[in-house]
Amino acid sequence: MNKLIFTLFTIFITIISFLQPCLDEHRVKATGILYENNHFLGPLNILDLLNENMYLSNGEVYKGNDVKVGVLDTGIDYKNKYLYVQKGVSTVSNGGDYMDYNGHGTHVAGIISSSANYKHKTIGIAPGVQLFAIKALGNEGEAKEKSIVAGVQWAIDHDIDILNMSIGSEVDSKSVREILDKAYKKGMFIVAPVGNSDYPEKSNITYPAKYNTVLAVGSVDNKLKKSFFSNMGPELDIVALGEEIYGPGLKDTYTYETGTSMASPYVAGVAAILLSANKDLTNDELKEILILSANYLGDKDKYGYGLIDLPKALNLALLNKKDIKLYNYRINLYKSTIVYRGIA
Repeated sequence: MNKLIFTLFTIFITIISFLQPCLDEHRVKATGILYENNHFLGPLNILDLLNENMYLSNGEVYKGNDVKVGVLDTGIDYKNKYLYVQKGVSTVSNGGDYMDYNGHGTHVAGIISSSANYKHKTIGIAPGVQLFAIKALGNEGEAKEKSIVAGVQWAIDHDIDILNMSIGSEVDSKSVREILDKAYKKGMFIVAPVGNSDYPEKSNITYPAKYNTVLAVGSVDNKLKKSFFSNMGPELDIVALGEEIYGPGLKDTYTYETGTSMASPYVAGVAAILLSANKDLTNDELKEILILSANYLGDKDKYGYGLIDLPKALNLALLNKKDIKLYNYRINLYKSTIVYRGIA
């Protein structure tokens, strides 16, 4: 019997081989927070390097309104007064509702959409989104692989626009790959972290981030250097802040957490803002805009196409809305006359 051990905060799966090869059971397990309350770098909020609530010259503000964002994780603490869950489901084998008793899913959801304030800034990148909880991992962080598949199918059935999956596996699961292919063909934009390792080597990016239907997100620190734990490889698309990220825990607590799990929802939140600004964007166009607008940081295997940049990406999303094709900006993006705000 082969069991897949999905790790949430370490974001990789270990395969345990037993003597009974005839059974095909897949088990999901969370092993804990990579780093918690580690203030080596000092408290860092993602908005320290990002303008909150992007204002344009016409005074419009984009907060992800009317965009459906699904968080496939350990559930969400729907009693948190700053997280507004529209609807949810539990696909774990023991049933129950989608309440989070682990903490990982709540923190991830908070990065995307919490309306709580931290140092006079809103924690969530896109607090106006319609948030959907998909509890595919149980209270102890364990579930069978079929729970992941059922969770993605639920997202398809509920017309989720953006799906964040802060999980990972070293194994290419046929059933997970096929359901994500189906979701992508339906227009869903899917985001996942590249995974964490103590000493990552080349080409060790985990699934589902490794699939071409998924935007693969790595982590950088507050000096915009690759996080030592962030996996590398040619499939890496983009990086975002993933160290010491402030967000909600269980029972109205707040913590700093670190890992590529934290970088992924950051990108999902930015994608929600772009989609709220231009409802006509396809998932292919969302990916292209995020990549084109990223700030180059170096080695592609370490940083992908660069650091995510909301101001640049938002400008491109709005330009595309005016039927100005993206290919006009591929070559001379940084020489264009667009005025960008935020990270240079």
